[in-house]
Amino acid sequence: MKKLTAAVAALALFFSASAFGPEPTNELNALLNPSEAKVVKSERVGKLVTAAFKQQFTNASDVSWKENQGLYFGYFRHQDQELAAAYTPQGELFAVIRQSKLSDLPEAIQQTLKEKYADGSISDNVSEIDMQGETCHYVTIENKTSSKLVKFYSNGQDELVKKTKKKVLVGTVS
Repeated sequence: MKKLTAAVAALALFFSASAFGPEPTNELNALLNPSEAKVVKSERVGKLVTAAFKQQFTNASDVSWKENQGLYFGYFRHQDQELAAAYTPQGELFAVIRQSKLSDLPEAIQQTLKEKYADGSISDNVSEIDMQGETCHYVTIENKTSSKLVKFYSNGQDELVKKTKKKVLVGTVS
């Protein structure tokens, strides 16, 4: 289960196009790095997965597939949104991931951001992940010394997913 949760968190990193430059380099980001995820043709995804996908996302377009950590990830457009859906090999929908904006977050999350993270720069791009009936939001927050990926639950509770210290250059330029 930890592998699957890590894979979904990696989707959050993959979909979070931070306004602050490249995302922190870490094992979660590496899971879905396009150079490391295996591109899979739709006919190789499997009948159970493709049947479930077609049933759940009838009007999907521009569908492409990748396989990583035993899950199949479908990337597609649906109702003018770019989405990703993660499926088990048995065709069970594991998670749906969409990009949203900071202003679209529930009030409880916005309040937590104001109270706990006011000293940081908060990315306007948020990854919203619906995993097995629970919706969580992943937000990138930066300050002078670190970059954090924080998971928020709908009630405003937060959980640090990954913290990366920034490299500080010391010295003078002549």
